[in-house]
Amino acid sequence: MLIAGAGIGGLSAAWWFARAGIDDFMVADLQSAPGGNARGGGNSISRYPLGAHYLPLPTRESATLRRLLSDLGAIEGAPDSVRPRYAERLLVAAPQERLLRFGHWQEGIVPEAGLTAAERGQMQAFFELVARFRRRSAAGKAFALPMAASKVDGDALALDHVSFATWLRGQGLNSAPLHWYVDYACRDDFGTPAAMVSAWAGLHYFAARDGEAEGASSDVVLTAPEGNGWIPEGLAARIGGERLQCNAIVRRVRATRSGYESWVEDIASGRTCRVRSKAIVWAGPLFVAPRVIEGLPDSARDYAARIDYAPWVMAQLSLHSSPPERPGAQRAWDNVLYGSRSLGYVVATHQRLSAAQAPTVWTWYHSLQGAPSKILRRELLAQPREHWAAMALSELAPAYPDLADHVSRIDCIRHGHAMARPLPGFLADPARHWFARGLPTLQFAHADVSGFSVCEEAHARGVSAAERIAAALSGRKPDPQVIFDV
Repeated sequence: MLIAGAGIGGLSAAWWFARAGIDDFMVADLQSAPGGNARGGGNSISRYPLGAHYLPLPTRESATLRRLLSDLGAIEGAPDSVRPRYAERLLVAAPQERLLRFGHWQEGIVPEAGLTAAERGQMQAFFELVARFRRRSAAGKAFALPMAASKVDGDALALDHVSFATWLRGQGLNSAPLHWYVDYACRDDFGTPAAMVSAWAGLHYFAARDGEAEGASSDVVLTAPEGNGWIPEGLAARIGGERLQCNAIVRRVRATRSGYESWVEDIASGRTCRVRSKAIVWAGPLFVAPRVIEGLPDSARDYAARIDYAPWVMAQLSLHSSPPERPGAQRAWDNVLYGSRSLGYVVATHQRLSAAQAPTVWTWYHSLQGAPSKILRRELLAQPREHWAAMALSELAPAYPDLADHVSRIDCIRHGHAMARPLPGFLADPARHWFARGLPTLQFAHADVSGFSVCEEAHARGVSAAERIAAALSGRKPDPQVIFDV
């Protein structure tokens, strides 16, 4: 087997193959290290995320993800219990989040200070709506993680035809603080404001996450200095270096009578080798697939070309000293500024539980908006590091006007195709469903198949792809609990 891509989807497929006793596979990835959007980096001060920086507590539906976390030592005890016991080092320490508004830090990122009675009432009404959507019934959950476990009916499809912001206004929810909050959530997970996101996807963000943990509140997340980097690093260690080829790009894939032929180039040497395999797991972004895999249906090629990807930029600010703080809540792991174009910063050294606040590394996140994605990607590529470093300092200036005096180094990373945007209409698109099913020995294992980029989705698609192929090659039926057609 050839697995093209060593992000969470590709590594999860390899993990599932290994669990099934299949070890004749190779994972190829063009990056110098595995992990995709979940990679971690580091310097002499600390490790830090190069992409995704947390994992919500996995839901009951995310059963294979819980098994994986158990294998990685993140769950101690039974992974299928209602409230698993997670390793203390990965449960984010308090304070978890804070928000700067009116020059004052408040605990949590739901706006509270200065709300009028009407604004407070709308905030309460929104969370009551979310609570109703979270309820389980004999027929299942309306919104579940992974998303393909959701109950998709006529009501769900109706939600997918309008934007989240439009749907909220239709519910009489139009207050500015509420719309800022849901906008922030959509930009965080989708790189896109609520006015562009499918209402189904927006509600899924709030209603699907109902994981629990022993001895912790349900809103706690799992994190580490390197963000989610510990997950691909743990997976890569279990897969083994002999099966994982980094700096290797899959240039071409074509079907043969006995399986597939693929041409894989070693980026360092420029040499290309031909790989024969019985099956292919494509775990790279879907927009690349038609450029590499011969013979995809026209509808699939068209869909892959239509996916709108959010471009992102991140800055790692290495601080030698701690800047003065605005009044209010003390520095948290995640620090957000109300009204900012950017998403704030997370503190890499937060889990050390030390009173010392420096030296440290702050990771600043920004999703580019305000123009078509192709134009934003050109801007992302054209602007030098100094531009993005200056922007990070400028965006954080309302909280820290003299931040530059405390920073010794700024490193920037660009993600041109960071995440697929779940725009209205994505849920029921037949071509997306084709990618979810794939072919018996050609499967797709990227979060793009779900239509939005989160770890839970990438993992589920990887497991589903590997299970279908393992079943096809052995002549058995695939396990219906881990395969998804939606």
